[in-house]
Amino acid sequence: MADSGSQGGPASGAAAAPVPDRAPPAVADLESLLWRNNALQILSNGAWYVAIPFIPLYLAAQGAPISLIGTIIGFSGVAPLLISLHAGALVDERGPAVVAKVSVFLFALAGVILTALPAIWATGVAYTLMGVANIGFAVAPQAVVAAASTPATRVRNFGYYALWNSAGAAVGPVVAGIIAGRFGYRTSFALVWLLMIPSFVFAGSLGESPAARRRAVALTKVHRVMGTILRQRGIAALMFISFVVACGQTLQQSFYPLYLHKVGLSPALIGIAVAMISVSSMAVRSLLSRGVERFGYSWLLLGALALAAVSFGITPLLRRFWPLIVASTLMGASTGFTQPVTMSLLAESVAAEFWGVAFGIRQGMQRVAAILSPIAFGLVTTASGVESAFLVGAAALLGAVLILASPSAHLGPPT
Repeated sequence: MADSGSQGGPASGAAAAPVPDRAPPAVADLESLLWRNNALQILSNGAWYVAIPFIPLYLAAQGAPISLIGTIIGFSGVAPLLISLHAGALVDERGPAVVAKVSVFLFALAGVILTALPAIWATGVAYTLMGVANIGFAVAPQAVVAAASTPATRVRNFGYYALWNSAGAAVGPVVAGIIAGRFGYRTSFALVWLLMIPSFVFAGSLGESPAARRRAVALTKVHRVMGTILRQRGIAALMFISFVVACGQTLQQSFYPLYLHKVGLSPALIGIAVAMISVSSMAVRSLLSRGVERFGYSWLLLGALALAAVSFGITPLLRRFWPLIVASTLMGASTGFTQPVTMSLLAESVAAEFWGVAFGIRQGMQRVAAILSPIAFGLVTTASGVESAFLVGAAALLGAVLILASPSAHLGPPT
């Protein structure tokens, strides 16, 4: 683990209290910790993607109009937004295991609600609970990866973390689509709480991680350091990228399944098309380190955003399964580069005692996108059809590329 004093982040000062020095964990222990952390990712993200791609279809099957679906998905992100910063601070103060175990409980509760209560309001409640839990499933493991890595291994370890994330996202919708097509959505949602049984074991094993051995921002002082973190060089650009990418992911998760349903794909084929996004994301991980070495952080991120814009722009032109698989592949390739690179850059730009808070801020930006974008895309869809939402998304991503191409964006690791 890199010493916090060598990071390019803010000085800790009064925001963190020192803890007694301990012997650094052995490399084998860190590798075991990363393995358990990644195992939690494949289970939790698999549970997330068992439900999320099909909740819009489930709401539509219950009679909810498109505008209401967009509103439910958007406002269900309010609670995750409100707790994201404090969830990150709690990871810094109490360690990742506490936050991860709470997330497991909330995911399990949401799965039970989806399985047992066939009502629009209950689906909205369950979606909100999963959104809150997903904050914990993000900030806790990301802090573990940052703490268990050195500057030389950080991009690689975040790549493996994202790889396992994508593996869960690849398997979840395929299995859920097959089950939903044969037995109905409620039966497939039961997988959410079933997957939380082994997840609780892995979540509890994160307790003695390096993330719990650092000086930390006290939960009561978290707002004092938020502005300091955001003023660090390059952080604003990273948060903007996180916001834009989250808008694209919301379009993928909420309106892409609706579009696939509109053009006549069955639930099983919808699951495969959604899973292909994650399969493609996994496939490009092997190119991550070479991509950074050859193109640098800035051009790699800009290229990935442009690729996402192309994938959204061509989607309304496609009606058949295999061409749509190509669009899914392009969507996934973009995400495969943007996620681990932005996480690694964030960890390198902020001092170690602020990692949880920084990842919490990143999650907060993504929650803002998750609130605003489905409402906006829902209004566009209601007015002009779901195809128009993808054109708007493509235009927004191209605009982001132009903004980030400015020299003032300061993309890249701190020097």
